[in-house]
Amino acid sequence: MFNIDGWVVLNFFTGFLLALLLIFQQNTSKLQNGRRYTAFLMLTLFLLISESIGRIGEIYPDKYLILAKIGYFFIYLLDPADVVFALFYIDSLMDQGNERRRYIFRSTFEILATINIIAVTFSVVFDTKWFYYFDGTTYIRGPYFLLRAGGIMVMMLFLNIYALEFKANILNDYRRAVIYLPSFSFVGAILQVFFANLDTTYAGISLGCLIVFFYIQNRNVNIDYLTGIYNRRGLDISMEEKVKWSKSNGRDFSAVMLDVDNFKVINDNYGHEAGDKAIKELADILIKEYDKDSVIGRYGGDEFCVITDNTSKLELAIINSRVGDEVEMMCVRNGWPKTVGISSGYQVFDHESDMTAPEFQRVIDTLMYSEKQQHHMTNYIHE
Repeated sequence: MFNIDGWVVLNFFTGFLLALLLIFQQNTSKLQNGRRYTAFLMLTLFLLISESIGRIGEIYPDKYLILAKIGYFFIYLLDPADVVFALFYIDSLMDQGNERRRYIFRSTFEILATINIIAVTFSVVFDTKWFYYFDGTTYIRGPYFLLRAGGIMVMMLFLNIYALEFKANILNDYRRAVIYLPSFSFVGAILQVFFANLDTTYAGISLGCLIVFFYIQNRNVNIDYLTGIYNRRGLDISMEEKVKWSKSNGRDFSAVMLDVDNFKVINDNYGHEAGDKAIKELADILIKEYDKDSVIGRYGGDEFCVITDNTSKLELAIINSRVGDEVEMMCVRNGWPKTVGISSGYQVFDHESDMTAPEFQRVIDTLMYSEKQQHHMTNYIHE
């Protein structure tokens, strides 16, 4: 009878689960929390593969010792980074409250992960045998192995503390589910101590990712189904949160409203498939041109909104000009009329004002439609 080791079965199904989550995750990968979730999944899958090839090398050292050396090097190098990626993902589901305290947490985690990378690299390059080494073909744990393992356990514990300590800052739609990720990761790490022959750490992380996917990423009612960016509901929530944050922290922000000129021409002459393509490409252009911390969404139809910390009207004008140039090139590539373009309106929100989020939204709406009317007049004159 053919026997398969337990770790092989567990690693196979864990890797299969992570791969499926990466495939199904594509629809939300354009949002900041989607990008961070994807990065966390990819690093976890990479570490699982590294661990698997390391085990193969350890089991068959006469033939595949190099696999053990490569696999275990990456495990020791990047294990703490996976915890950092998990923290960054949880952080992307929070508002901007308690930013200073959260920054201390994040910075501490980053420093610990960086120290680990430097120490592991130094140990391997100069053969100090601090954490692990190979005596011939035998894998041996070094004198500081337990110290490093304990440090990672502490990081996972503090990942749970981070989620609980700043639970009030987690956006309402995500609050119930987000605690699953650090909890299952920590339980998996604890079980690893008792079942050293099974990779329960990555299994726990994967289970947490699965629950998060179903409760947050896949069921995120704030995501536009066509573009993978925020929809009207997500934008309204983000604007409300941003206005509250601005007034409580005494910091301004900006919002930009954009609309596609003569979008109907694309739908009428080239079909709705071409119209959908234009919407998707414009979303990609906005993601490319605005910084990663900006909130970008489809307000409805061919209208888009961007919420950004950039409060320079000159810089916003330059960015919008680049967006217009990109749209013009998009039209040339697809053979669409030159009359298709972009109208935009943007304004800086004054944190001392009594303006509400809906009122501020109407302001940028008005500015955008004013420019749209000017574009229509210009096109009419040229015709």
